[in-house]
Amino acid sequence: MSITPIAPIGLTAAALRVQGVAGVETELMAEVDALLGQQAAHADAPSPTPPQRPNPIRQAVDAARADAAGRQAGSAPLFADLAEALRAPDLPAPIKAAIGQLLALRTPLTGPITAETVRQALAQSGLFLEAHLLQAPPGEPPPQDLKAALLTLQRALAPTPAAATALVAHAPTQPPPIREAALAAQPAAPATLSAADGFPAIAQHLAREADQAMARQVLHQLASLPDGAAPAWMFELPLATPQGTALAQFEIDRDGAQPGSGHPEEAWRMRFSIDIEPLGPVHVHLRLEGERAQVTVWAEREDGLERLRSQGAELATALPADVVFHPGAPGRPLPGNGQFVDQSL
Repeated sequence: MSITPIAPIGLTAAALRVQGVAGVETELMAEVDALLGQQAAHADAPSPTPPQRPNPIRQAVDAARADAAGRQAGSAPLFADLAEALRAPDLPAPIKAAIGQLLALRTPLTGPITAETVRQALAQSGLFLEAHLLQAPPGEPPPQDLKAALLTLQRALAPTPAAATALVAHAPTQPPPIREAALAAQPAAPATLSAADGFPAIAQHLAREADQAMARQVLHQLASLPDGAAPAWMFELPLATPQGTALAQFEIDRDGAQPGSGHPEEAWRMRFSIDIEPLGPVHVHLRLEGERAQVTVWAEREDGLERLRSQGAELATALPADVVFHPGAPGRPLPGNGQFVDQSL
């Protein structure tokens, strides 16, 4: 497999700036941010204030996060089973159409990963579905993104007849998305159902996996809510590979200017992790400050590290950037109090 050089970083920066300026967060995101700001202002007041009442929006967010964390799982098994389900002879047409819509949102690895690839991945991530629905004229169809496609699949699977023998899902435990924590890519997974299992069993199996994928989608949206600091977006990008569908996990945010860096403006940071053959798990941290980028790459497999190092000069020229390679994975910060328990450890 050849590694195609990444497009010049200036294009990526422009795409990210457009996405950031657009401000397409939902009204809930804006309201949460405003309420948190009001709470901080009250906390700084010199005069004593009575105990504040519980914040109903924060309570709703916490409840949604706890519920989704208990149900979420990686989406790689779902994509593998969707491809297998399409071969079932008795699959109804609405379910086939919903599966095709979801599989069409995968990004093929036949071309380079460019600024447009990242922009489109963020736009189709499902993070902004509710914001787009609020802004769309009445009667306009919803945007084609991952969350909308998952909702369509869930509706198509809703009137599912009882299966004689329910299939058991064996989705690998996937750590929930947490801001600033280690990212977790998903390699392509084998299908856990067969086209010969019969429609009732297939539908029940897909409905369970779609619910797990939707819960993970909600967690990415909650992790992208404004918290009073710089904006950040966490999302996953399904990749069509020869081995099946893998998922790369991204986090994009803004960072304040570093003292002594020579660039007074804020910087963009992008982190992503992928797990595809023949590289294995790879983690990339990219920081754009001014017109110069700094890229740090970790590869968990020695052969993958050597493949990447062999094209290090091309990457440094294409970005342009200072590219540094390391074996293993980046250090993972300890989660704060009240965060999820990572059951994969």
